[in-house]
Amino acid sequence: VDQRRVREAVVSTQSTGRYTKCLQALDELEIENDRVQKESELRISEEKEKMEEKKSHVDEMTLQYFEFKKGVAKQAVNSRSGKPLALKDIDQCVMNEKKKEEEVIAVRLENIKLINKLKKREAQLKQKEELADGLHLIDFEQLKIENQTYNEKIEERNEELLKLRKKITTTVQVLTHVKEKLQFVQGENAGQREKLKVVEFEVAKKRDILSRTKQARDALRIDNVKQRKKCGLIGQESLLRDLEVRKDDSESLTTSIENLQRHHMDLLMQVDGVRQKVDAVKVHSM
Repeated sequence: VDQRRVREAVVSTQSTGRYTKCLQALDELEIENDRVQKESELRISEEKEKMEEKKSHVDEMTLQYFEFKKGVAKQAVNSRSGKPLALKDIDQCVMNEKKKEEEVIAVRLENIKLINKLKKREAQLKQKEELADGLHLIDFEQLKIENQTYNEKIEERNEELLKLRKKITTTVQVLTHVKEKLQFVQGENAGQREKLKVVEFEVAKKRDILSRTKQARDALRIDNVKQRKKCGLIGQESLLRDLEVRKDDSESLTTSIENLQRHHMDLLMQVDGVRQKVDAVKVHSM
C-alpha cells in the first residue's frame, strides 16, 4: 500500500510538471497563432484584391473567347448537308461548354482547398511530433508506473473475483438443495391434495347422509305427532271398551254379510239353473 501511494505521488508530481510545461507551450502557441492570424488576414485581403482583378480579367477574356468561338461557328458549314449551322444549336453548344467550364472551375477550387487543408494538417502533425519528441521518455516511465499500479489493481480484482466465484458456487449448491427440497415438498403437497379431495368427497357424502337423516327424523317427528293424535283414546277405559264392542259388532256384521253374500250367490246359481231348464223345455215344446 505504501509503495502504491509513493508511486501515485510520483505520478502526480510528474503530471503536474508536465501540465505546467503544456500550459507554457499553449501560451506560446496562442501568441504565435495571433501573430500568424493577423498576417494571414492581411495577406488574405491583399490576395482577394488581386483575385478580383484577375477574375474580372478572366471573365472578360472568357467572354471574348466564347464570342470568337460563336463567330467561327456561324461561318461553319455542316459536312453532311452543306448548310450553315443553326443559331439555336450554336447557342446550345456554347451553353454546354460554359457549364463544363464552370464545373471544371469548381473542381479545381475544391482541389486547391483540399491541397491547402492537407498541407495544414501535415504542418500540425509535424509540429505535434516535434513537441512530443521530448516527452516520449517521460511518458514511457509514467506508463510503466501506471501499468504497475493497474497490475496491482487487477490482482486485487482477481482476488475479489475468486471470492465471488466461491460464493457463487456455495450459493448454487444451496439453491440446488432448496430446489430439491421444493420438489419433494411439491410432491408431498400433491399427495396431500389427493387425500384432501378424498376427505372432501367423504365429507360431502356424510353431509348428504346427515341431511337425509335429518329429513327422516323430521318426518318421524311429524308421524309421531300424528300417531299421538290418533292414539288419543289410550288411558280412557270406557271408550276403549266401547271401541272393542263396536269392533266385535263390526266383525260379526262383516261375517253375517259374507254369509248372506254366499247365500245370495247360491240362490242366483239356482235361479240360473231353473232358467236353463225352462229354456230347455221351451225348446223341446217347439
